[in-house]
Amino acid sequence: MAATTPRLQAGPATGPRPQRRTPALRLIGPWQNAAEGAAAVLCAVLAMASVAAPALALLGAGAYGSLWPLTMLVTALAVGGSVSAGPAPSADPGVTGGLASLFGGEGGMGPSMSGAGQAVPLTVTLVGAVVLWVAFSWRLRRGRQRRFTAGELAVRAAGAAVAAPVAFLVVAGLARGTATLPDGALSGMAGPGGGSATGGLGDLLGGGGGGGGLAELFGGGGTAAPSALTYQVGAGAAGVGAVLWVAVALGVGCLISRRARLPLGGAPDALRSGWGRSLSAVVRTLLALAAVPLVVLVFVGAAAGGRAGDAAGAALLFAPNAVAVLLTLGVGTSWTAAVHPVRGEGGNPLATLIGGMGGTGGADTRQTDRTEQLRSLSAGGWPLWLVALAVTGLVLLCCAYRAARATDPAHRVPPHSYRGPLAAHLGMAGRFGVVTAVTLGAAAWLAGASGRFGVGMFGSELGGMRAELGASVLWTVVLGLLAGAPAGFAGSLAATARRPPEPRRPAAL
Repeated sequence: MAATTPRLQAGPATGPRPQRRTPALRLIGPWQNAAEGAAAVLCAVLAMASVAAPALALLGAGAYGSLWPLTMLVTALAVGGSVSAGPAPSADPGVTGGLASLFGGEGGMGPSMSGAGQAVPLTVTLVGAVVLWVAFSWRLRRGRQRRFTAGELAVRAAGAAVAAPVAFLVVAGLARGTATLPDGALSGMAGPGGGSATGGLGDLLGGGGGGGGLAELFGGGGTAAPSALTYQVGAGAAGVGAVLWVAVALGVGCLISRRARLPLGGAPDALRSGWGRSLSAVVRTLLALAAVPLVVLVFVGAAAGGRAGDAAGAALLFAPNAVAVLLTLGVGTSWTAAVHPVRGEGGNPLATLIGGMGGTGGADTRQTDRTEQLRSLSAGGWPLWLVALAVTGLVLLCCAYRAARATDPAHRVPPHSYRGPLAAHLGMAGRFGVVTAVTLGAAAWLAGASGRFGVGMFGSELGGMRAELGASVLWTVVLGLLAGAPAGFAGSLAATARRPPEPRRPAAL
């Protein structure tokens, strides 16, 4: 009797499951990784220019100079570059005669203007950083079949770090042009003797429209006041700032990213697990705080036009700067806005001669330093510091609660040896306090601005103006730590109270 082999019936629960074919992995080489990192920088630069151009258009900057170099100027300032300005060559052949022709005329030895400034338009900076990280991590977020190695990630970062200074050196080279000063720009500036009753250097140089003063002395016929400046951006500062900008953007992106498969490992992975949620909560909240009012102001201002359009253009550049000032005011930082007149050189006989031509009319019109403490201002009848305190306190508590909810309890252990019932809350307080201190300190540093503008002749400065907006970064870091630690503790307590209790395990029989 022949033996029969029973046939195995593959059922849905008992039979062998068909194996899925794993698609072949498409490995990319180091050059492609480096090229993608460099391409991410180029995408970020294009995004920054795309924000700067409409902002300048809303401000009406096209009436004072070409928009293309001005756009490159704002893009370079966004990574920490500084702008300097000097006298523009005279394009009017009629500005001759008098001492102007005797000493070189046509701007050579006549009145000249110079200036320098540094300010960071944080909207442009942040848009560039977000686009940089999205483009940099695009393949990291889509490559679900495998994890990138640490070497591949390093090559991508190196490509971005090399491309950034090169790109911004090109941007700084393109940020050169000539800008015309608006009417009345010289009015009220300190002259050689400390001021004039007729409007400062603007009248002394013949810019008041009535002639006289230096206008007649130097053959300007009432129009000798210089009205144009050539500007340029320091390439070195832009290149160094670009490297720091890339390092910070990629570092923060690696710590707060949730979708990218990053092969950090070791200490960086522990840093991301313990500190990433706190940093993510603070950074994402600050971005939302800057973006929501920015979108509203830009749309309303663009639709209304006029002064509303100017306000929209300014908001499109500096809305995050205002948020940074408000939040740092809320933790107790003292912000100072100051304008200092620059006096002419006292020992210069030319300054003394021109000072006698100012026509003060016997009145003492010497300009004094003007300093304003921002915390003493009021908003809607309320002290500004009180409004800032309420907003900052609410923001920090919300960020701390969100960070505590997202942080694994195993990663909330404090660095000290205490392991009591409040250990997790103290660990959260310490981490959130440090993150708040570093973030607010960086915000205070970036939101500051300074500028100088002066008028000179024959190598001597006749007068000018120096303005600055700043706060103590070190004091902001200390106050941020003192404010962030209690907020982290309270947020951890609130998150624990809202967390559902863990189900009890049945006792073993």
